[in-house]
Amino acid sequence: MPINKIRAPRNRRRTALASALAVIAALAVPGGLTASPAEAATGVAITVNSTTGLGQVASNAIGLNTAVYDGNMNNAAAPGLIKAAGIDALRYPGGGYSDGYNWETNTVTGGYDAPNTSFTDFMGTAQATGASPIITTNYGTGTAALAAAWVQNADVTNNYNIKYWEVGNEVYGNGTYGANWETDSHCTTAASGGAVTIGSEPSQTYNCGPSTYASGVLSYMSAMKAADPNIHVCAVLTTPGFWPDGVTNSTTSPLPWNQTVLSALGSKTDCVIVHYYPAYSGMTTAQMLATTTDISGIVTSLKSEISQYAGVNPANVPIMVTESDNTIDQDTMPAALFSADMYMSWLEDGALNVDWWDQHNGPGTPSTVDGAQDYGDGGMFSSGTNGSGVTEPPLDTPFDSYYGVQMLTKLAAPGDEMVSSTSGNALVRVHAVRKANGTLTVLIDNEDPTNSYTASLSYSGFTPSGTTTTYTLANNATAITSATQSSASSVTVAPYTLTVLQIPGSGGTVAAAPSAPGQPAVSNLSSTTASNTSGTATLTWPAATAGTYPVAKYQVYRLGASGSSTLVASPTATTLNLSGLTIGQSYSYDVVAVDTQGNASIPSSPATFTVPPPAGASCAVHFAISNSWPGGFGASIVLTNNSTTAINGWTLTFTWPDAGEGIGSGWNGNWTQSGQTVTVTNASWNGAIAANGGTVSIGFNGTDTGQDGAPAAFSINGGICSNN
Repeated sequence: MPINKIRAPRNRRRTALASALAVIAALAVPGGLTASPAEAATGVAITVNSTTGLGQVASNAIGLNTAVYDGNMNNAAAPGLIKAAGIDALRYPGGGYSDGYNWETNTVTGGYDAPNTSFTDFMGTAQATGASPIITTNYGTGTAALAAAWVQNADVTNNYNIKYWEVGNEVYGNGTYGANWETDSHCTTAASGGAVTIGSEPSQTYNCGPSTYASGVLSYMSAMKAADPNIHVCAVLTTPGFWPDGVTNSTTSPLPWNQTVLSALGSKTDCVIVHYYPAYSGMTTAQMLATTTDISGIVTSLKSEISQYAGVNPANVPIMVTESDNTIDQDTMPAALFSADMYMSWLEDGALNVDWWDQHNGPGTPSTVDGAQDYGDGGMFSSGTNGSGVTEPPLDTPFDSYYGVQMLTKLAAPGDEMVSSTSGNALVRVHAVRKANGTLTVLIDNEDPTNSYTASLSYSGFTPSGTTTTYTLANNATAITSATQSSASSVTVAPYTLTVLQIPGSGGTVAAAPSAPGQPAVSNLSSTTASNTSGTATLTWPAATAGTYPVAKYQVYRLGASGSSTLVASPTATTLNLSGLTIGQSYSYDVVAVDTQGNASIPSSPATFTVPPPAGASCAVHFAISNSWPGGFGASIVLTNNSTTAINGWTLTFTWPDAGEGIGSGWNGNWTQSGQTVTVTNASWNGAIAANGGTVSIGFNGTDTGQDGAPAAFSINGGICSNN
């Protein structure tokens, strides 16, 4: 009985989609992949620094979710297919079902449990594939004792040696922040005093929240480690930049989820869990494929939170991504492109493990993608069923996400060292690995559905020799093909293809890059009345830890709203003074450490701030929200004239920080709005504001979409005012 996993809406992190195509190069490479005569290939430069290490591939890096409602979980075909894809981790018992699952009775509270899906059945498949299990214990309706008994059975009685255990699934989805899809019997409602159940959305919940969950994690951890002290007990966190990251409420979460949970766990923080579903309805395929560029910032933010709130070295806390998929174009070539790039991006940036959702999921909304049938099925394998009038291929037929993962077997194996690589075109993604035998492997992911590219490869710290083997997953192909070529300096890749080059040769020792610097702190934030660009600030950040070579400098980047970044300075110290900042504007900066050999760290968590108005301006404005209601709010504004000259006729201007805010109706002035900018002119009776502290009061009722952010700066007659 395949069931599509239901997920609550999330606010997604912005995506970076770029860049202009480079110069056309018409020559194809003999023996390599060639463009047809009608498709002149565009050139792209790829550089691999084989001595800049990004970490080793873990023994359980490439994972897949299984689910107890999937009666095909342990089919005879499963072990062979899973092993052939290089999948070396299996998560059980399946997403939200975990918080209702009793492993002893093989039943799910309020849910369906298919035959032949018990823990014993699952372990038979896991052992047949050689995959490491990742187990999600029942936090929602279970107990610490039940979880400890599971550890005892698995690791003591049966010697399964299972190392990673989660406490609950997406526990923040238990109604703490309104949306409620995760079973959690700890929660009660004001109306009934009873347990919150799947599908209910009470107006107020109690005893949910991150504090209750953190206390539960500590209890589970104590009981489970008493059974096996060698395990990792993993806590559920919100994914930075994704709902409900940073959200609070006065009743159960006065501080954000991650801050609360990590502060409570402190030095006992053992392992953290996030989920990653970057695509959403309305996003284009190209935008979906580009979302992987956000992963570096997500990991950096997680590590910063672990350091700041738990007070432990984040290098000692495994990060597990126990659910991910692309959610659009799920069964066709974009899924292959996304899966290969997504897994490698997380692993390169420091995640230990990533698990695809899921083995079998069932058909959703069918569509046609680049001429191929897509079934809207998030599973890696077909369920062989019918959805919306379209019948899937036979049971266990692999979808394209499977082949994307299988391509990684040509790139890397557990213990191999990931190394730095760059591409001159955002549509041509690249990842590289140094294998134990000295071979360099390079994955080229052409995410352009139309254009071929001739990649010119250059290498730092590596000298190719011998014959290069090229593996290709063509658009809509159901098998990986291989060829050989004499050159390792160039290869042409067709539209929507994955290519892996296996290049024999020799090179220097792989060096570890510096750690990410700590999150910058902002001080000396001020402005003057001299101009609207008189803002200044000082950024100071904790130093990076050296890798193989000493840290030589830092690179400070200003982050743009569309995901772009601009290098603004390269100081050798851990501080930078900023000037020329616009009053009322928000800025974000992050910092990268660079060692003496040019090896760069991943970025720090960003620092974000808004430049305040000057304190000594000739005018001042006091803005206050007086009341609010769903979809709207009321506010008052007081204008003060601090100059020695009276104002005769005034125009007030300000800009909303949130696009959803607007003016409904106003009084004591003439109100207009263009975009996010509001202009108010005086009424006929209040145009004069007396000198030396004279005031005028105005007000309005506004509209919103859930945010009532106050404007950062106000101007009267074009002059910037202080904030009262």
